[in-house]
Amino acid sequence: MLHTPVVLDDGRTVDVAASVGAATPHSVGSRDLTVLQRAADAALYDGKHSGRAVIANSANVAVPSINGRRAGRPGTALWGRAA
Repeated sequence: MLHTPVVLDDGRTVDVAASVGAATPHSVGSRDLTVLQRAADAALYDGKHSGRAVIANSANVAVPSINGRRAGRPGTALWGRAA
């Protein structure tokens, strides 16, 4: 289905793409669910920026976070300025 463009009501077509983040205990070196989720999220954004599939690794665990969320995600802010 991702290879099939979507036709809008006005006749324009739009290409569809998907990004998925994945992390395994073996790939990140932890079985902690929070660590796995953050690493998968970081891998997701690495994939979006590179245009390739990315499986999380130990480098994705060290991505800076604010209140448990990857810095720069909506809902994160530093005092007095938007992230």
